[in-house]
Amino acid sequence: MAISDETRAARPAPSATSATGRKSALYGATDVRTVEGVVEDLVGLPMPQRPDTLNDLSARTKVRGERTPRFPFPIPNGWFIVARADEIEPGRTKPLFYFGKDLVLFRGADGTPYLFDAYCPHLGANLAVGGRVEQGSLRCPFHGWRFDGATGACVEVPYDDIDFIPKKATARSYPTVERNHMIWAWHHLEREAPTYEVPEVSEFDDPDWLPIHMRDFEIATCCQEMAENNVDTPHFMYVHGTPAIPEEDFHIDGPYKRSIGMDGNFVREGFGLGLGVLRVKGYTTFISSTTPIDEENLHVRWIFTSPRSLGPNAAEKAARTFTNAVSQDIPIWENKIYKDPPVLRPSEKAITEQRRWCQQFYSYPDGATRP
Repeated sequence: MAISDETRAARPAPSATSATGRKSALYGATDVRTVEGVVEDLVGLPMPQRPDTLNDLSARTKVRGERTPRFPFPIPNGWFIVARADEIEPGRTKPLFYFGKDLVLFRGADGTPYLFDAYCPHLGANLAVGGRVEQGSLRCPFHGWRFDGATGACVEVPYDDIDFIPKKATARSYPTVERNHMIWAWHHLEREAPTYEVPEVSEFDDPDWLPIHMRDFEIATCCQEMAENNVDTPHFMYVHGTPAIPEEDFHIDGPYKRSIGMDGNFVREGFGLGLGVLRVKGYTTFISSTTPIDEENLHVRWIFTSPRSLGPNAAEKAARTFTNAVSQDIPIWENKIYKDPPVLRPSEKAITEQRRWCQQFYSYPDGATRP
């Protein structure tokens, strides 16, 4: 239903005090409850903040029983975080599961990160289980076949003196880049090359800014659903008990989006689906990465920094503010479906425009079903 003037008037006026009792220039929230543990009778308008559910999946409210797919589109193409840079050392391997696939991440002897599909094209051994890194390549533990990190091509079959190695003897490799203290991989269903770059966030290496503080958690939703929240302005009032942040400027250029609000003090940039950089002047800068685990589940990583002038815990406090707020969204996302077409009011045309923008990030290989 529309947010009528009568409805707005009937609700309490927004307060400048957050749920923690501190003044907040970013969120002018009404009284928001903070609750812990399992909630049998969840009541919203606004939803309570439940920060423990970010990492305690057992405390989340899940009532959906239908098993039909919730989303009519595949895993999107784009750059996604697959690991923190400090999670893997040179010469080591790490098993991962993203994009609906078992993967193996490894660093060459020079520290360069590489990402393969996990299964050896020879006889299917998992390269993450016993595989050995040799310079910039990975040797399979089953028969010793060695695969080049950059291309995935087999460059050696140690027990065979035949020089020719067929092209099919190639492990799928993903373009990777190490940036902003993270390792990113380019996923594309049709294996096309990257069409945009991972941005450098200068604040992460600026001595006037604090060391990064990362929060990560899983959510049963998809990249497009999370991104849609940014343009769904009415939900700020009903889910979060806050007024929407007015946008003074909105710009789209292919895979890039930028919105500006709060007299220029709030800037959100989007780079494809699943990668965003948000800056609140004088308060925080953070990266949002939503990496698809599969078609209906995400690994969310939010990486924060704040000016040192705000004190040693400023980045952690900013992270708490934003992640506490997203805990209000989680029960909505995890129990909703994607409506196509939705029933929208004229004031909600931004949702239609957002969905149209998102379509560029999907591929439908031969035989795949289009929405």
